[in-house]
Amino acid sequence: MSRSVVSFHYTLRNPQGQMLDASIGGEPIQYLEGVGQIIDGLEEALTGLPAGTKRVIMVAAEKAYGKRDPELIRKVARNRLPVEKLNLGDMFQTDGDRHAAIVTVVGIEGEEVTLDGNHPLAGQDLIFDVEVLNVRAARQDELDHGHAHPEGGHHHHHDHGHSHEHKHDGECCGGKGHQHEGHSHDHGHEHGHGGCGCGGKH
Repeated sequence: MSRSVVSFHYTLRNPQGQMLDASIGGEPIQYLEGVGQIIDGLEEALTGLPAGTKRVIMVAAEKAYGKRDPELIRKVARNRLPVEKLNLGDMFQTDGDRHAAIVTVVGIEGEEVTLDGNHPLAGQDLIFDVEVLNVRAARQDELDHGHAHPEGGHHHHHDHGHSHEHKHDGECCGGKGHQHEGHSHDHGHEHGHGGCGCGGKH
């Protein structure tokens, strides 16, 4: 069965109407069908839609970032975190791999810090206002590599540092990471709740 590469713009809101993320004004999201680049519920709803379609898509938490798992909340000694200043809401990567899980600081008590390994959008139903921009047949090199390539060529990016491109690796719409033990790397503050809340699953 042939697979398609789909590009789309989206605005993401929660059921209360609060805007959580959007791609408007930036690059559209592009993904290869069937490889988990975006969350399951959104991909299911987008499958088969032609270019030009505008639609409001509701995705239940179970098909987005799943339910919150209390076992992913743990306390660690503050000296394990390689930063001098620590604030509630700060995010860190649990390993040097840029696809490693992200944890959020949810509590600070003296020298003890509480970290939450759940995705920021876990447990939430999501509402996507989407516009499908383009649908095309996937090229063989994309099928071989398991992801969509930019038009005009393919450039693999090899990251040997600790940077983390969060979210539009399809992360719009999918990033369900798994927690890895290990010391944390400063992740900065570049997240908009999982980037696109639709999120590439890594």
